[in-house]
This record gives sequence, structure tokens and C-alpha cells, in this order.
Amino acid sequence: QLVSEGHHTYQDMADALGVAKSTISYELDRVKPYDPELAQQDADHKRRACGRHSILTPSLTILITNHLRLTWSPEAIATAFNLSTASIYNWLKLGWLPFNLADLPNRNVRQRRANEHRVTFTSGTSIEQRPKSVNQRLAFGHWEVDTVLSSRGQSRACLVTFVERKTRLLWAIKAPNRTAKALNDTFGNFMGTFGSQVKSITVDHGKEFADYRSIEQDYQIKVYFCHPYSPWERGSNEYFNRWLRWFFPK
Repeated sequence: QLVSEGHHTYQDMADALGVAKSTISYELDRVKPYDPELAQQDADHKRRACGRHSILTPSLTILITNHLRLTWSPEAIATAFNLSTASIYNWLKLGWLPFNLADLPNRNVRQRRANEHRVTFTSGTSIEQRPKSVNQRLAFGHWEVDTVLSSRGQSRACLVTFVERKTRLLWAIKAPNRTAKALNDTFGNFMGTFGSQVKSITVDHGKEFADYRSIEQDYQIKVYFCHPYSPWERGSNEYFNRWLRWFFPK
């Protein structure tokens, strides 16, 4: 206030208070003519208004909740409506969305996978040799393949899942078990539907893919293998397998 009354310069007050000269200037610009009480009210108001504001409007709440009830995952909703997946999970945890976090389609996926043991092998063409055009999802016809096992009762049946990388088209076929023979028979059914629209497949080193050479020779397609313990290298397939767990739990 002494500055505003002309008794001291901005620099004098800045030196006395141990602040920058610009701080004094900013403070005096809050209200004109300067009044310390009004300036404090202005500062308090701006402090309350600062920070990030949630974009969760009532209409967006209804939109997200309706899709969650239709068994959409937060990831799928975020992709479809240009939202942040992390934000949707945060809103669920805070209780801002009228939906139980435990009822999500991919609930308990990690715990189930931790108990699953699979026999593997090591030969085959590495995913590192897969063409860049396939990695970048530029062309149709390159598929990720995996199996989703059921352990209900004594059943060893599984679903063989095929996800086309460019379009994310999902195709699933039931197989009697997880053997290489059953996989190759199922793959034959798949090729009967898609034929020339299959240019390559990417799989892991599970025992069901051990006879991959027959697939390459019989159908003239390339089989690429992910690195061990790297499911994210078949990200589309892993994502849809979690969805299938909602409808076909272990």
C-alpha cells in the first residue's frame, strides 16, 4: 500500500519483503485503486479456482455408465470416446460413476494367469524379423493368435482366438484341447473362412504352436513368435482375450 501511495518504489518494497519486483507489480494490479482487503479476496478466489477441473459432466457419467453396463471395458470406452483410461478408473475408484469396479469385464485377470503353466519350445522366426508394415498395422491380413483355456470340470477345451491387427477383427473357434494337432485342425477351419486374407500370424511359444512349420508349408504364410513372457507383443490379442474371460470365465 505504501508503494501505491507513492512513498516507496517497487524495488524498495521487493527488497524489504524479499520477493521479486514483479511480485509487487502483480499484487498492485489485482485491484485498482489498490485495497489490501479486496486484493486478498481476489487472491483467495483465484486460489479456490485453480487446479485441474474434472470433465465428468452428468451426460458423460450416463454415457460411460451405460457402456460399462453393456460390458464395455474402460479401455474400450476411452478409445471410442477419446477419453483417458486412467481418468475412467479414477472416477470409478472415487465413486463418481455408479458402477462397481469389481464388476469390470477384465476383473481378476492377473490372478488367473499367474496360476497357469504352459509347456513351451524355442524355435521359430522371431517377431524382431516381422516387417515394419505389419508392426505399424498398415495392411490387412496379419493376425495375432492365442488360446484361452477353460478348466471347468475335467474339460480341456479352449478357444483359439484370432485378431486381425489392422482392423482388430476378432474371430474365435472352439478346440477340443490345447495340443498342436488340435490347433492345426482349428487353424484349417479358420483358413477355410479367411483363406488368402491371412498373410501372417504372430503367436507365442506355447506347445500348441509347436507344429508351426506345417502351417507355414500348408498355407504359405509366415509365423512370427513373440519373445518369452512378452504378452504385450500381441497386445490386440491379449486385450480381446481379457474380454472373452468375461463371457467364458475359467
